[in-house]
Amino acid sequence: MRWRIMVLMLAAALLGCPAVSAQALSAGEPQALNWRGAVVDLNPTANFYAKDTGGPVWTVSGRPGPRAAELVDAIDRAEADGLSPDDYLSDSLREPGRLNGADDVEGFERAMSAAFLRFARDLHGGRASPSIGASNIVIARKTVDPAVWLPAVRDKGVDAALKRLRPSHPQYYQLRQMLAGYRTLAERGGWPKIPAGPTLKPGMSDARVKAMRANLKARGYSAIDGGLSYDSGLVAVVKHFQQRHGLDADGVAGKGTIEAMNVSADARVRQIIVNMERWRWLPSSLGQRHVLVNQPGFELFLVAGGKTVDRRRVIVGKPYHQTPMFSHQISYAEFNPTWTVTPAIAVNEMLPKLKKDPGYLGRNDYVLYGGWGAGAPVIDPYSVNWDAVSGKSFPYKIVQKAGPKNALGVVKFMFPNSFNIYLHDTPSRQLFAETGRAFSHGCIRVDKPLEFANKLFSPDGALNASQIKGLVEAGKTKAVNLKTKVPVHLAYFTTWIGDDGAPSFFPDIYGRDKLVSGILFGGV
Repeated sequence: MRWRIMVLMLAAALLGCPAVSAQALSAGEPQALNWRGAVVDLNPTANFYAKDTGGPVWTVSGRPGPRAAELVDAIDRAEADGLSPDDYLSDSLREPGRLNGADDVEGFERAMSAAFLRFARDLHGGRASPSIGASNIVIARKTVDPAVWLPAVRDKGVDAALKRLRPSHPQYYQLRQMLAGYRTLAERGGWPKIPAGPTLKPGMSDARVKAMRANLKARGYSAIDGGLSYDSGLVAVVKHFQQRHGLDADGVAGKGTIEAMNVSADARVRQIIVNMERWRWLPSSLGQRHVLVNQPGFELFLVAGGKTVDRRRVIVGKPYHQTPMFSHQISYAEFNPTWTVTPAIAVNEMLPKLKKDPGYLGRNDYVLYGGWGAGAPVIDPYSVNWDAVSGKSFPYKIVQKAGPKNALGVVKFMFPNSFNIYLHDTPSRQLFAETGRAFSHGCIRVDKPLEFANKLFSPDGALNASQIKGLVEAGKTKAVNLKTKVPVHLAYFTTWIGDDGAPSFFPDIYGRDKLVSGILFGGV
């Protein structure tokens, strides 16, 4: 006990803080110690070392033990997970040499525990997550309990514990493999850039075609040797590249395609790391049955037992109406829904139309109410002097009736949340044919939503396809609860591995890659 007090007094002097008293130490309130020039925060492990009776984790008979060597080796391989070993290990921990006396042994033990917990925390919950302050990105902070994980390391080893702490989703492990491959490409110099110039179209002959062939060949595309002619073989390769980069797969190499080809291998490495980071933000278990919406990929996945049982196109929010990131649970669906127009949409989009034409509401099945109270009267839009109504004084509620013109279509899938975001149908179904589908006010529009409803409800036993069809044809607004709520994750991945193992890189539609990259790499 006496040596611990002395070490703590030294640390307190170095830190400019009061020394820890024997009484405080006995009460389990230590602060920090200084071990070989490094200040170690003792608070996270105080209870563990006060109560655990299993013996030290990192030392054996006063010397660094096998678990210490395992941790050093694991952290030195941290780059495989997109993390930097130097964030967790000092030179003294890598090569501690001889431990001289009880103070040195205790300091090493505590310093190794602190290093493990920092690494485990970042691997499990993300290094950037504490620094994300965006209001539309909700991250439930995941913790690493020393009382759970330090005994696990002692009993089963470091790698076994880290395997449990890593995200278990196959996409994470595929990205991990992909990171190694792209690092190799980057070390070889990546691929040559294609000079700027006019759009390259099939059949053209241009000196830049040769550069494009070299660019694609360096990525691993085969059978593209040739000259300056933009021939059919090269067109097929370009179409595949465009499809994998969120571009219109038309074989025409315009500005967007050339810019995507000119993104460096180093930049793709950073993009992969950013996306691995986001997998750490998600819950450890996504749910035996769950829905995942990948916003940059404009896709929805319904997963059951680890297999994708439904996959369909979605429309997400415009860049100035971003779909948020969060996890929740789908609890019910509403068939033939009405739509209550949000105040922001009413003021910013409808009011200018009403000033020109009050009949706009009636033609589109909207009902105008005199207020938001339960007993608010229905108002004739022609009775309102719209020129006198401003955005600051808009007292009316606008509700669109159920029917073919309703903005929510024939069904919406609800997971009540503070953002008022949900999945729904749309009468503007032609928009699903577009490649980039950021068109909504933030909610997610689902392609062929009745098919999705059947996939969602049938295994649950709440509804089958014929019952769903009957509900829609009845034309009445009706809510149906799922017997078992289904987790839903509104996620953001600009790098995705397809079923064929080929990677896709999607445009960063909301600038969220840039946000995370700035935290991880200092804005590089």
